[in-house]
Amino acid sequence: MDRGVAAIAIDALQIKGVLQLLHHREYRMTSAALAPAYNPGSWSTFFVLTGTVAATLTGLFFVAFSLRVRDLQLSVVIRTRAAYLLVLLVVIVVYSAFVLMPGQSSAAVAAEILIVSVVSVAYLCGWCLPRLVRLAVFSVDLVVRWIAGVTGLLLGIVAGISLLIGNGGGLYYLAFGALLLIANEVASAWSLIVGIGKDTGAKDIMLVGQLTPEGPPAGQLAAEVDGSRAVPGQ
Repeated sequence: MDRGVAAIAIDALQIKGVLQLLHHREYRMTSAALAPAYNPGSWSTFFVLTGTVAATLTGLFFVAFSLRVRDLQLSVVIRTRAAYLLVLLVVIVVYSAFVLMPGQSSAAVAAEILIVSVVSVAYLCGWCLPRLVRLAVFSVDLVVRWIAGVTGLLLGIVAGISLLIGNGGGLYYLAFGALLLIANEVASAWSLIVGIGKDTGAKDIMLVGQLTPEGPPAGQLAAEVDGSRAVPGQ
């Protein structure tokens, strides 16, 4: 009887040992799978790519805008849209630079991502959006692109929080946010450069164009202060 009890006890201990071994092995596999989400060094190739793309698009935007200088000068709407396009591109470059910067802890990278994302959302919603609302400039594609841009920044905030607490998707959120911002930038740039004046009906360009077909004289070149334009005789 005692031998039978001893054998059962030994079997129970062996089963417990096997279960613990399987549990630890599963835990190690899970940790290994999640490790890249919280290890900035694992993302060097990806963020080199996103940073390069964003920097290249920024340079191309300046070239494209230089061909539309007069429209930028005459239209506060176009200037506002161009400003937030460039801001989002700079945000992608800064994201990439922070992740690639050597010698930083995950907490430091998370804090930097959070600061950049929060400041950018505050800029878009606190400065750009009120100007467009005041000018009553809306279209379906413009609203969709705006939502996409803010969503990309919000993913950056989620990534920063996740990386800081070491739980969740970590830098995967930032990766998807950066890709969304890049796709949104390309679509927005195409709409702005090719269909310039489309969302506003070209009213703010045509007004001055009708007054001075050859180009507005000095003092009438859309000297906006808080969105107001210069008017002949003032």
